[in-house]
Amino acid sequence: MNYLSFEPEDFATDAFFCSWVLHPTPETEHFWLDWLRNNPSKARDIEWARQMVLLASSDEGIAPAAESVDRIWRGIEEGKKDKVVVFRNRVIWVKAAAAVVLLLVAFGGYFYRKGQSHVYHTAFGESRRVLLPDGTLVTLNANSSLRVADRWGRRTEREVWLDGEAFFSVSKLKKAGQAIKFTVHTHDLNVEVHGTEFNVNTRQDQTQVVLSEGLVHLRLNDRPGKEIQMKPGDLVDFSRSKQQLHIRHLPDASPMYSWKNNRWTLNDASLAEIAVLIQETYGVTVTIENDSLKRQTVNGVVPTDNMGDLLSALESILPITITHQEQRVTIRGRPN
Repeated sequence: MNYLSFEPEDFATDAFFCSWVLHPTPETEHFWLDWLRNNPSKARDIEWARQMVLLASSDEGIAPAAESVDRIWRGIEEGKKDKVVVFRNRVIWVKAAAAVVLLLVAFGGYFYRKGQSHVYHTAFGESRRVLLPDGTLVTLNANSSLRVADRWGRRTEREVWLDGEAFFSVSKLKKAGQAIKFTVHTHDLNVEVHGTEFNVNTRQDQTQVVLSEGLVHLRLNDRPGKEIQMKPGDLVDFSRSKQQLHIRHLPDASPMYSWKNNRWTLNDASLAEIAVLIQETYGVTVTIENDSLKRQTVNGVVPTDNMGDLLSALESILPITITHQEQRVTIRGRPN
């Protein structure tokens, strides 16, 4: 498929593209991230198309009958055919969705304009994928926020500020033959890259960085001149308030960011550690009945699409009973 010739509405009617947007898999993720890295000039078209698909496939739905939408579309795409695609039993009215997205773009709803900054938020239990104008894809974990520098693309550096957790697939970008640096700022340190994949977690009063591929430079905020160079598989934990720095290498770093695929890969994780993850992800209070239960460990993969499935999976692995009432989760030992 020659995607280079595609326009936004062409992407939005392509089944393979739609499957990536609505139901990403490691295979589709790998394909589209590689494609964007090789074709950064198409990042804006891809983002338009993503918004079309997301808008058109939303539960609210978009009806294509509105006269104003038709008029706008005709003015934008004179002479083109209306396009409708069926994806997983849902009719996606790309024509109307595209017109609405273009209206939002015109009023600054989705793209970067001079003098504006953009902040993306996720609620408890929600994750979100953000495609930046340079082709960088950010998967934002639950209860997190990402602020993107204003005047994006007009500077010699790309900058974002993270509170929470996110996985970055950074696109390589050059200007006048020089690589443009991409920097993630946290309260503890700055992560500086040119093009790579890594996970950043700012929870629990520290910043943790795990490198998947490429090269990363860390600069500690309270130690001018102190730089840490990471290689794939490296994990760095740093807390400015506690003045603690830990560096280690993981034979397999993928469990550290398996959350982006709606699952947790647990390797000897204690129930106490899992309780903290549940609180951070879903915004509930978790109480464990006694200390011996807190030390119980779990090995395996559990789903995180919703908290109910996660709690059921934990009950099937451990001899425990979990009750969930409003914003409180209680974990007790199962009677023999």
